[in-house]
Amino acid sequence: MAMEVRVDGTCAISHFQTCLLHDDKRTMTCSGTLKKGSNCVNKATGSFNSRMMPTCGIHRGQLKISAWCRALLPCGFECGRLCEWKLHGFQLCLDHLEHPMTCYFLKIPIEMRLRIYQFLLPDKSIPARCGNSSLASDGGGVYTTILRVNHQIHDEAAGLLYSTRAFTIELSRDGLSMCNSKNFAQYRFSCYGNHALQAYPLSFFMAQEQSNIAGASSSTYTPPILGNQPRTKSPIPYTNGPIEPVWDPPLSERYFNMIRSFLIEIVVLPPSGYVLPKSDAETRKALVSRLCDYCDHLHALVGRLGIIQRPIARLEIVIEFGNTYIKRGESIPAQFLLRPFRRLRNVAELKVLSITMQDFRNGAIEYLTPGWDSTPTGKAFAAYLKCLSEDTSSSQPSLELPVFKAYWQLEKLLSRIKEHYHHADPEIGQFADLLHAARTAREADDLARFRVIWERVVNIWFDYLNHQKEFQSNVALSIDTIYGIVKNSS
Repeated sequence: MAMEVRVDGTCAISHFQTCLLHDDKRTMTCSGTLKKGSNCVNKATGSFNSRMMPTCGIHRGQLKISAWCRALLPCGFECGRLCEWKLHGFQLCLDHLEHPMTCYFLKIPIEMRLRIYQFLLPDKSIPARCGNSSLASDGGGVYTTILRVNHQIHDEAAGLLYSTRAFTIELSRDGLSMCNSKNFAQYRFSCYGNHALQAYPLSFFMAQEQSNIAGASSSTYTPPILGNQPRTKSPIPYTNGPIEPVWDPPLSERYFNMIRSFLIEIVVLPPSGYVLPKSDAETRKALVSRLCDYCDHLHALVGRLGIIQRPIARLEIVIEFGNTYIKRGESIPAQFLLRPFRRLRNVAELKVLSITMQDFRNGAIEYLTPGWDSTPTGKAFAAYLKCLSEDTSSSQPSLELPVFKAYWQLEKLLSRIKEHYHHADPEIGQFADLLHAARTAREADDLARFRVIWERVVNIWFDYLNHQKEFQSNVALSIDTIYGIVKNSS
């Protein structure tokens, strides 16, 4: 008896009679199972119940419900061969067990599937540190295991999760963290220095910000960097390629690029073991250095956000100043931390939600209280936020500031020098303090100040080389003298 094939309708019967894919003349075998667990290979005999699988005489007592194979063949018709019916499974014959089939869940209307996803996936913002908090607004649990059902459900649910939920990225003293994981870059020369150029006055930043607000928030000043050039015949190999750092988030590139909304929480805390400086000038100096450390991480974050091809729907920022002794009503440190975000583009909505400062009683004081923009400082800060929002919402590429690009070149150069000449103190040791000063000039877009620092670096380097040449000459002279004495004595 040839294997039975299901056909419905005149068109299907005609197609079955002519289609080579449905021309199956194989003998129908028994569907029974042997005691060892293998399939029976005997020929099915006797009359068959149309609702039961065919069996041989030995396995007549093994009743299995039959079904028709639903695998779609290249001819456009279903396979139609007899197969065993399985609960909560696809009806496929032995030849098409690996045939891809559309999940029944995906046949539900999209509106109902979205409603189901709302009960299974988080409906709150994804925090940077989960702890014991619930990701559901009702305090219940979430069931992200639905992402492991199959590829089709995974792609649809993951697209919904990452595109509709805001993901929090926290920046603290330890670096950047996201999705309950820490992943931050280590920056060289992070110790505090005492060079005179590092003590950059905060009053300069205020004047710089006011000048940017009066015109535009992105500087268009692009003069070349002057000064002594390295005395090399060929370019340094390691100066090629990307310079500015890019943060490596804990999520894979595919999922991170799917996120449309971000909440950036910046928690400014003094480093561990920090001792309060004795004077106000030293306090300001330490604060500027600490803010520059945070800006390094923010530039790495902005560099990663800039790689996302699709526009960012919402970018919200929260700034918390811990025990940093910032006066109430002082917006300069907040402006300092917001400057790296000017490089972003295609952000539909950028909003600073909160700026809190810790007082001497360890209480939190909110800066953005009702009427905060009525004071001169508040008006200037409001104008700055407006310019920042306009810049980030633009689709035009951001201007490449010379001082920004030059700084990362300088940092990479000095790190290589320090790695190669780690023993050359105190000459090379001065580079750490100069790099701190260069970071401050970078955040202020002060190319003139950066040029002074760069010339100082070049002078120190060539002074060191001249000292080494002089030392080598003296050693060579001593060698010749000793060699002459030994030769004449012999």
